[in-house]
Amino acid sequence: MNENSKKLFKHCELCKNKSQNLEIGVFCSLTNKNPNFDGFCDKISFNENLEKKITEVNIAFQKTKREKKWVYSYFIVYLIMSLAMFLFTYKSNDYIANILSKASGKPIFIASSIIIIFICIAVVLLGYAFGALNRHRFDSKKNTDDKQELDTILKLYKIDYDFKISFKDRMLMPTDIETELKIKKNLKV
Repeated sequence: MNENSKKLFKHCELCKNKSQNLEIGVFCSLTNKNPNFDGFCDKISFNENLEKKITEVNIAFQKTKREKKWVYSYFIVYLIMSLAMFLFTYKSNDYIANILSKASGKPIFIASSIIIIFICIAVVLLGYAFGALNRHRFDSKKNTDDKQELDTILKLYKIDYDFKISFKDRMLMPTDIETELKIKKNLKV
């Protein structure tokens, strides 16, 4: 599927004339063909798919924006913990080896094992820090691109909307999201 077809299918996601089957894929129920138009479709007919898509895209976009400060604080905390563990391992290496050599006579094997465990813990903490940051950055880019793409398509059809959202309950996992959507069809060019 080429890039132009993908863009055309984005228009079809909002239309009530969209149909699909396994042989053809997504097609227009008016023409029984895959979407094939330049710029915008003059036969597009919006229904609840439009409201659903606007709501879904804007909720994802707002959630990502809302999570930003928590993700960066999570990153900083786990990064500091990881660096502290590396520093602790570096500083305590000789101390652990000296204590174990006096106690058991086998300092190299046991000390090496303890040091490797500390390093593994530090690496896991570092993974948590960068994993959360990378996931947020990926989601943020995807959700921003989705919103811009939707807004661009709606602008072609002279549709504007007001979207209000309020999150209730927990910060990172809201259980109650209230939305208000007002769609405006502009008749002016």
